Amino acid sequence: MAITPKQKEIEQLKQENARLKAALSEAEYQCQRLEIINSNLESQRDEANRELEKNIDVLRSMKEEIESIVSSLKSE
Repeated sequence: MAITPKQKEIEQLKQENARLKAALSEAEYQCQRLEIINSNLESQRDEANRELEKNIDVLRSMKEEIESIVSSLKSE
């Protein structure tokens, strides 16, 4: 039995459909992977911001101490 042009076209469409489904599946996988990476980066950013705030507080405190020492040295 010979394959008709219509059957050949249907086979090609089935193959294209399978290829597109595989590409979609890969894209979804990559999207999930990037969402995980993004979440991890956000967590790292938040932690870095907390550390930065602590460092700023320490530097402000040191600045106040230095200003106090300078002021006391000037009054001597």
